[in-house]
Amino acid sequence: MKRFLYIAICIILLGGCGPETDEITILESSEISLTWKGVVQMRFSEDTGQLAYNEKKNEYRVYDDKLANWFVVRCSEKPVSEGQEISADVSWTGDRSPKAYDALSLRVEKVSEDGLVWLWNTDNRIGIIIKNIQ
Repeated sequence: MKRFLYIAICIILLGGCGPETDEITILESSEISLTWKGVVQMRFSEDTGQLAYNEKKNEYRVYDDKLANWFVVRCSEKPVSEGQEISADVSWTGDRSPKAYDALSLRVEKVSEDGLVWLWNTDNRIGIIIKNIQ
């Protein structure tokens, strides 16, 4: 009986760890960052980081001053409005090696007045918060 109860509790607790939970967590954040499967891969710090945007390539680059941690998002078009669907090549420093997704479908979930843009991909559970700086 105790074993059954233990398994039931585990199922209930793990049930809240899906893509919907990840997306809600991303939308509650206001920090420039990249999150993959619920784990923040990189979070931007104004004290130790750099932001860059290449208008010709629609490319956003976020990296630390040592270039040890970074992420790059090259968009098919500039993300500017909620509900907008874009394609992007996304790469970042991973735990052991860089990770990359080409032609990743992203939805603009939210846009703030100060230029922050929340992007989400449900299939791969990738959440990205970037800033339109130009």
